[in-house]
Amino acid sequence: MLATACRTPPRPPHPPAPELIRRSQPLLGTFVVISAVAPAGAERARVNDAISAAFAEIRRIDALMSLHRADSELQRVNASAAADPVAVSPDLFRVLTAAVAIAAATDGGLDITVEPLTQLWGFIWKEYRLPTDAELAAVLPRVDYRHLELTPATQTVRFKRPGVRLDLGGIAKGYAVDCAVEKLRALGIANAMVRAGGDLRAIGHPPDGDAWTVQLEDPAKTGRRVTIQLRDAAISTSGNYENYFEIAGHRYSHIINPRTGLPVAGLAACSVIAPTCLESDGLATGLFVLGPERSLARLGQRYGMRFVLPRQGGGFTEQVSPRFPPVQRE
Repeated sequence: MLATACRTPPRPPHPPAPELIRRSQPLLGTFVVISAVAPAGAERARVNDAISAAFAEIRRIDALMSLHRADSELQRVNASAAADPVAVSPDLFRVLTAAVAIAAATDGGLDITVEPLTQLWGFIWKEYRLPTDAELAAVLPRVDYRHLELTPATQTVRFKRPGVRLDLGGIAKGYAVDCAVEKLRALGIANAMVRAGGDLRAIGHPPDGDAWTVQLEDPAKTGRRVTIQLRDAAISTSGNYENYFEIAGHRYSHIINPRTGLPVAGLAACSVIAPTCLESDGLATGLFVLGPERSLARLGQRYGMRFVLPRQGGGFTEQVSPRFPPVQRE
């Protein structure tokens, strides 16, 4: 009798593990990083195509809303809207409408008519200077979001007085992030994160967890990692530590109070979590100007907020709203 060895049937091959694909490009005056999850290795090409389409969407929005492009739709509005109503694209009208709503919610903290002030201080072209009191007094009457007249039926914008000019630097980058995310979704990407400087939106989750780990900006630039977990939401941070200049030991930030014409002092950073990056970007600027106390009292129950304030004698202190997720420090 021949003995027969009992053989274990071969195990089926493991399905390919999900793969995180990350790419970056210099866009919007910063580096835009798009991370997307490929469910299986065979789908890598499809995910890369979707990421390329998302980058193209960001370039499309930049072409519409950039102050640095003479042929942008925004520049056409700035040149003509004081004389006649100007018909604009659905994208630009959507951003202008959101900006006016956020301006009203933040007492004009976000004010997209701030361009004469950012130009006067030299922040647009990084030709920094201290304006005189007389120069500020001459410019301030032109800065007020209520100078805008938006007509939904015709999708037109008109300036109610001459000299008004728009600067979408406090909100357009967030909208570009949203457009990139929606393009990824339309192409079948369920798990992704798009980051453009201090503006970020995450959908779904990474391959190795239930939520995306997001590193927050560090105003002190110590190199310490401060992170939160984020899923299906956007976060934006405005701060005084990136775009600024110093004269005689005094720091002048690019975030200007539209009512006084002066850079905001006494606050290092404001982070806001919202459903879309259009909201979080505009609110981060508007609430930075409004300040922690009024912001938390007015909108703290609706949005996640984190304010970082310099402490007298050195270091920083924080104020957070109940909806802001726990912060991990390493």
